[in-house]
Amino acid sequence: MRRLLPPLLALALAGCATNAIEGTSALTGRELDAAISLYGPWVQTLEVDHQRVYIWRRHAVENGTDYYCEMRVEMGFRQTIARALTRGYPVACDLFKVRFESHAK
Repeated sequence: MRRLLPPLLALALAGCATNAIEGTSALTGRELDAAISLYGPWVQTLEVDHQRVYIWRRHAVENGTDYYCEMRVEMGFRQTIARALTRGYPVACDLFKVRFESHAK
């Protein structure tokens, strides 16, 4: 972690945007509010092995064809996100990617 800190700090201070990353990997270990703030309210919930699973869906149109993607967020220890998975077509799943930006003053 110490090796990563200087490059990450330099990137933050530079005020530039990072490449888009999978939003699902950024959610692990965070509270459900992190997913809600990124993707809005979930569309469905399920109960799987006494754990709640929250589901978001995205829709994209490319060349006149409809594509769909679903993200499932599984809750774990102390009501934090244990894992988040996406399933569907890449065009629609790209809507779950996250771009972090920092602004220098």
